[in-house]
Amino acid sequence: MAVSGDAAAAASLPSAPPAAAATVAAAAVVAEAPCQPSPATSPAPTAEPVVEAVSEGAATPSAGVEGPKKKRISVLGMQISATEQGAKKALIGAGALLIAVNGIGLPFILPKLTRRFLGAPYLPMKRTAVDVLFDRVLPTWAANSGRTVPGLRLVDFGSGDGRVVAAAASRGMKAVGYELNPYLVLWSWLRTRGTLAAAPAPGSGELRWANAWTAELRNVDVVTIYGRPGDGLMERAAAKCEAELPPTAAVVSHHFDVPGWERLLVQDVEGLKLYDLSRRGFVAPGAAAAMRQGVAREE
Repeated sequence: MAVSGDAAAAASLPSAPPAAAATVAAAAVVAEAPCQPSPATSPAPTAEPVVEAVSEGAATPSAGVEGPKKKRISVLGMQISATEQGAKKALIGAGALLIAVNGIGLPFILPKLTRRFLGAPYLPMKRTAVDVLFDRVLPTWAANSGRTVPGLRLVDFGSGDGRVVAAAASRGMKAVGYELNPYLVLWSWLRTRGTLAAAPAPGSGELRWANAWTAELRNVDVVTIYGRPGDGLMERAAAKCEAELPPTAAVVSHHFDVPGWERLLVQDVEGLKLYDLSRRGFVAPGAAAAMRQGVAREE
């Protein structure tokens, strides 16, 4: 049997311990094996660049994600933190609320802002005063002048909730109320429509949304007014009544005196002051003209 050269050489060597023999055999096997690069010494494979699509505006994980920026707003002395969008919404809402409040409140403050709509704030006459007016004051004045209350024509300056107009109509008078505030006109119409509809003949009642200074007084018998002193309101009302009312008419002022009409006052019952214009002959000469000129200068 043929023996390879390597085997023969191994046989010619002196005998070695088993461990050494195993080492020699392993070396022979390694020598015969094909030469392959060692993993430790082989070059690392070249990694191809990885491109990740990042949407515009998206934050990368490495970058810190920041929320919407907030601003501090001072509202009535209070500091409120809100985003820019929230602040815009808050400002728009506050502006809308301000416009709504002013729109609702304007009819109540308009009589104080301009002389064209000069008037007193809404203050209803007490029911006891209304009863005294139509059951005692006006009947007494009408009887003294040879007339009766039913059929008399009445104008109420600033009719408010309509109670004076309703009471006059229920006693047979022909009453018209002038009110500048549209909310009060609507309210007065709702609360008095039943009374006005049931007014006995010849009584009637009408509530007008109009400026009392435009009222026509030439055919009126009674004017009622609940004014206020200090800003020329009562003087202006006196000048209009003197210029337009017939000489047999009367003016009733609730609580406040009419300046310059002291000699016209014929009744003062529980704050209801009735001025009889048929007594105008007792007024000092030129007093009414001076009053009208003063009011014209103020306007």
